[in-house]
Amino acid sequence: MSKVNVLLEFEQETPEAFARFEAMSASDHEAERQAQSLVENLAGLGIELDERSVPVPMFARGDEGDRTVLTRFAAFAAPTVNPEETARGVVVAVDVDRGRMDELAHRPGVTVWPNSELTLLNGDDEDPIDQASSKGGLDCRPFRAGVSIAVIRRLLGVDGVWQDGYRGQNVVVGIIDEGVNGEHYPVVGGFSRPNAGRRPGTAPITSHGSMCAADVLIAAPAARLYDYPFLGVPNSGGALQMFQAVLDQRRLDGTPHLTNNSYGFVGVPDPRQWPNHEVHNLNHPLHRKVREVVAAGIACFFAAGNCGADCPSGACHPSGIGAGRSIHASNSLAEVVTVAAVNSRHERIGYSSQGPGMFETQKPDLAAYSHFFANYGPGRPAGTSQPFDNGTSAATPVAAGVAALLLSAFPDLDPDRLKQVLNGTATRLGETRDFDHDHGHGVINAAAAYRWLRNRAPALS
Repeated sequence: MSKVNVLLEFEQETPEAFARFEAMSASDHEAERQAQSLVENLAGLGIELDERSVPVPMFARGDEGDRTVLTRFAAFAAPTVNPEETARGVVVAVDVDRGRMDELAHRPGVTVWPNSELTLLNGDDEDPIDQASSKGGLDCRPFRAGVSIAVIRRLLGVDGVWQDGYRGQNVVVGIIDEGVNGEHYPVVGGFSRPNAGRRPGTAPITSHGSMCAADVLIAAPAARLYDYPFLGVPNSGGALQMFQAVLDQRRLDGTPHLTNNSYGFVGVPDPRQWPNHEVHNLNHPLHRKVREVVAAGIACFFAAGNCGADCPSGACHPSGIGAGRSIHASNSLAEVVTVAAVNSRHERIGYSSQGPGMFETQKPDLAAYSHFFANYGPGRPAGTSQPFDNGTSAATPVAAGVAALLLSAFPDLDPDRLKQVLNGTATRLGETRDFDHDHGHGVINAAAAYRWLRNRAPALS
């Protein structure tokens, strides 16, 4: 009988849940022992443990009880060890006989969730002020030539912030991806397991995560990086482990301060067949874990996706292309910053996904720059294996880097306030002065955001 990989969530209170997660992460034997204890009452259903998975504690359940626990997580911003917490459930990845799924779904105290594959979202010398018209426009294949980091920095307006002494220092950005090269980029921590295929900082320079690292450093060259490399599990369960590791680190010492997430789904499954799929169910464990992380004071930046209607990526399924269909799952959560892509001329890059989002309709939040030479390109660390850093995958860490720059100057900004400032000071495109579903509130503007914060203007409406 064929198997299907799923996430099982058990309703089970677990005291000292962070310590248990740390112990399981440090010992494959302990992880297997704990996972086995969860599934021992499900004998006869053809369940096999996923050896790559560590059981993940869940604190939020998507009900009224979440408010209390999420409020306590706000204390994790302190640079000291915070108190332990009791989890309200535990999630573990398993393989199940396909024919026993209905029986499993009716077991009391157990919820079956999809464990779906994620996709990594990989798109001169002129005066940038002349290039960056506010009229907008569209850039599709063959795309305009890439530009230098210097052009992007001038468009962002980072020089004035740097002159005041802020370059992203004392800020740590977590890169949740396939891994970062630590020889070229400042990886100072992250997450691994004893038999994991990849440890923090050991990815090749051509990795998708290395591109994201390079792009964070455009605006915030003094920021440091944590590498959360999926551990060879590019699916919802792998991302769930990484977010738990982020939350655990935050509890210990108040870092990281931001996460970059340049991945997502490229299609919309039939809700009649997959009602609990990550795209359809707001209470999937991955989304709840993201909300836990944001509640702990960590701003999460997510790529809008590369399934825009004008020239979608070849990876996109027709079900997920275009307005209202291409920004979904965690990338469309109200709590996160969702980033679309423009080029250096402020033209929307035609693959950039378009709102409304499938959870939060007012998506994307804003746009940032893509198609420039940072990790890739002539003379860059990864060379010309790709023509330039591309996709909403590149735009998202540019935005996260701007956030790191602002946090180095204003460390008390919480995720909601940070998002409000970035959206409120973005450069509007086109004739409208309002939000639109192509660019969100406009193109990210580091100089304007910094000036607004420095001047202590009244709260943005």
